[in-house]
Amino acid sequence: MQLPQLTKSQFKTFFLLYAAHIDYDYSSPEETFIRERSSLEDYNSMYSLLNNHSEYSSLKIILDNKCHYLENNQEKECLYKEVIDLFKIDGEYSRPEKVFLDFLDKLMLTA
Repeated sequence: MQLPQLTKSQFKTFFLLYAAHIDYDYSSPEETFIRERSSLEDYNSMYSLLNNHSEYSSLKIILDNKCHYLENNQEKECLYKEVIDLFKIDGEYSRPEKVFLDFLDKLMLTA
């Protein structure tokens, strides 16, 4: 299966959507947070892409696209901060969110 090559804005939106769904509880504040940081077109298309792929395929999309958009420390720090802010929106970090942050640390090291 051919996985899509995302634009930078699509990658960011897709990544935030993936992170928001990591605990299987996509809250209204999380949705608002992501919508405020993406265009309506990117949000809708990336939400559809996420919903039409398995968790494994979605992760593969992230891994296949990260080298294009996480090229320097500033980009990595910006995305990391946005994920932290996203997780803070609905209170405490859930266990899956904490595990995802460990994964994100490793992802940033290999980008």
